Amino acid sequence: MRGPSGAPASRPARLPGASPGHGYSCGAHEPEASLLAYITRRVVYGVVTLLALSVIVFALLQMSGGGPLDRLKLNPRMQPYIQQLTKQWGLDQPVWKQYLTWLRNYVSPCVERSQGCTETIGLHNAIPFVVLAVAAVATVLIVMKVRTYWRAGLILGLWVVALFVAIQNMTIAFDWGISFQGAGPVWDMIFSRVGATFRLGFAALFLALLIGIPLGIYQAIRQYSFFDQLGTTAAFVTFSTPIFVIAIALQLLLALYLEKWTGVKLFYVTGMNSPDYGDMNLLQRLADILQHLTLPALSIALISLAGYSRFQRASMLEVLHSDYLRTAKAKGLPRRKIVVKHALRNALIPIVTLVSLDIAFIVSGAIITESIFGWPGIGRLYINAIQTVDYPVVMSIVMVIGIGIVVMNIVADILYGVMDPRVRYE
Repeated sequence: MRGPSGAPASRPARLPGASPGHGYSCGAHEPEASLLAYITRRVVYGVVTLLALSVIVFALLQMSGGGPLDRLKLNPRMQPYIQQLTKQWGLDQPVWKQYLTWLRNYVSPCVERSQGCTETIGLHNAIPFVVLAVAAVATVLIVMKVRTYWRAGLILGLWVVALFVAIQNMTIAFDWGISFQGAGPVWDMIFSRVGATFRLGFAALFLALLIGIPLGIYQAIRQYSFFDQLGTTAAFVTFSTPIFVIAIALQLLLALYLEKWTGVKLFYVTGMNSPDYGDMNLLQRLADILQHLTLPALSIALISLAGYSRFQRASMLEVLHSDYLRTAKAKGLPRRKIVVKHALRNALIPIVTLVSLDIAFIVSGAIITESIFGWPGIGRLYINAIQTVDYPVVMSIVMVIGIGIVVMNIVADILYGVMDPRVRYE
């Protein structure tokens, strides 16, 4: 190639770190390396956070006063039995040694047995963990290699399938101890109820996103209208109302009074299923699940959707006033196309972070809501364990919730970078 004077044109200088065949490109593996380093760093921080959480909760339980054997001490004839249990549960050991024993057992896998953890683990027991490891590797590959808008959907679908397969093939338990109240292994107690809590929390999150995001978008489009002011007022009222008040109000209005006024029982106020659930056909079972699930899920979702609507409104307003949308409007693009195709995608990005932070609120709300609605989840188990000073159950539930929150925050940070290419993991 020659320049204007006929002399050979000089090639542009190659940037440092660029490959010989691509004059203007940076190092090809730099984004992937930074992403892997970021994930590794966040996992390490997450482990440290969980260790700190376990130490704090264990110390608080020890300083709370009382103990699991206090009720037995009221009976003088129980003294030999109390001494036996004290030694069996390790309560006669120093606090630091009790903690280290608990931590060692908590992370020690074994084959699930009704009598406790006694058998060794074989290769066939590792199927769930292999599935989860493959899903983690596939997630990293999708983030690095797939450049479409649907990356977040691919990752979400991948993990839904992976978790389903892992749970169905789970034969490994962890030695989380035996309940002080004689209810059996803590692992069995928690994971026999975690499905109910997951169902309730997922339904609440789905309702909050389904209602809150469109509500916030419409309020932003109709800024300062009557609907916007009404939605703002309703959001602030909902924020300032305790969740147990919302739950009781929904029970009275949508269950008891509605049945009294119309003679039709649309919703149930206790339990997860009807007694004759096993005799129902598929449609009847689905209707029964919705009748029991709607009120407790709505109790949790109302406060969350108020937050989503306010957050989405602010995010949408910020995007709508950006320069590139003014340019699109000046070029004559239809308002619907501007809002749906250009504004909505960027306005939804901050919601990813909010959802990860909202997981903690949903779990805490589920603990209260499950007690009010008689929902058989880990919330009721947690409250009963606190009342009876059941250390193994309390510690295990707190750590399960903590692990879930840490994992969700890591996933949210990764998805944030997937949805917004401007984010760099440094």
